[in-house]
Amino acid sequence: MNPTLQRIGIILLVSGVLAVVANSVHPRKIPWVQDWSRHVEAKATKQKIKVIPLSVALEKFQTLESIFIDARSAEEFEQGHIPRAASIPFESLDEYFPILGGLIDSGRELILYCKTRECDDALMLAIELQKMGASNLVLYVDGFELWEKHGGEVER
Repeated sequence: MNPTLQRIGIILLVSGVLAVVANSVHPRKIPWVQDWSRHVEAKATKQKIKVIPLSVALEKFQTLESIFIDARSAEEFEQGHIPRAASIPFESLDEYFPILGGLIDSGRELILYCKTRECDDALMLAIELQKMGASNLVLYVDGFELWEKHGGEVER
């Protein structure tokens, strides 16, 4: 084997070992494995955005007092969404700017959702709405997939 390649291999091996050792002793170590299922919920709590689970979202849907906002892509919305939900994809937020003022000023609770518990599009949209002055925001953290799986009404 080529001596240069051997040296490169040794350097990479030693670098990897040193990185593992440094990470394990550092006070702010990088986790090797992380539970992302509560990541979005934790970020929402830090932003002072109320978080609700599926059971509460289903109850609020029945009262007709809240406005559901789907932060998923327009394509995902077309494939199925919570009935009466407004489609405001976070990825296309600028296009929906004129609609947002009316939703914020409606005085109704705005319940934002996206695909799954790990999806943060609804949270990012909520943060932007907060910056615009909305205070009536709620994050339905379990997402559309769980809604559909547990028998929530779906419109296609």
